[in-house]
Amino acid sequence: MQKNDRDGENNTEKAAKGAQGRQIRFVEEGVKTQYANVFNVGFGAEEVVFLFGNHSVDPNVVRIESKIAVSLKTAKRFAVTLGNLLKRYEAMHGELDISVPKAAQGKLNIQ
Repeated sequence: MQKNDRDGENNTEKAAKGAQGRQIRFVEEGVKTQYANVFNVGFGAEEVVFLFGNHSVDPNVVRIESKIAVSLKTAKRFAVTLGNLLKRYEAMHGELDISVPKAAQGKLNIQ
């Protein structure tokens, strides 16, 4: 597991201030951590679906490990929060290079 950027924070129970200033407690007991190196996003009239998976031995097959559906408002909050997190990270560690590695160009067209 990765260490949070706040020291002394309990990994199984985290507290955060909600949008209206109330204390919200996140309980992570029994949660499985999964790694994904492939993702896809789709949407319908009222939801956004995130698919997370991993490459398999066959280069044309991706094994989907998780599928999460959220409301459009939650998806926008997620996008804004993730964008802010990446800006903070890059301010501390430099810009992330997301270009396709030269050895992999032309082999896979998966993002």
